[in-house]
Amino acid sequence: MKKALVAIELSDEAAKFVLQKALGAAGDDTRLEVVHVVDPASVSYSIDPTMTGQVYQQMYEQTVANAKGRLIELCGPLGFSDDQLHVRYGRVAHEIHALLREGEFDACMLGSHGHSGWQRVLGSKASSVLHGVPVDTWVFSLAQLDQP
Repeated sequence: MKKALVAIELSDEAAKFVLQKALGAAGDDTRLEVVHVVDPASVSYSIDPTMTGQVYQQMYEQTVANAKGRLIELCGPLGFSDDQLHVRYGRVAHEIHALLREGEFDACMLGSHGHSGWQRVLGSKASSVLHGVPVDTWVFSLAQLDQP
């Protein structure tokens, strides 16, 4: 494996867990890059529907900037440089699949919460990423974080 993409959410515990697992799994010669995908639904739910397009654009830009700042905060201390960090905006699986192809990655790594049914096994976002993923993928169980 020469180049792997690590997809994370931005909560402290989950992000640090997935990043540490990815760093441990990758060989010394593997380049790791990190992505966080901002889901448009999360932005839309926080916006008053009467807002204009310009206000929505400003909200979008601020949300993406905040996510990039948070990525730097989480990943910088682990030695990741700015060119290894990506923020995408859109449907999680679609954006991760696109970046995997664009960046010519060999592998993808992500965490999964899993809550009920198939989601208990993979998690809804992890499951959507796995469906049609163009590279080998490692899924780290975040359920370990919930155990005493």
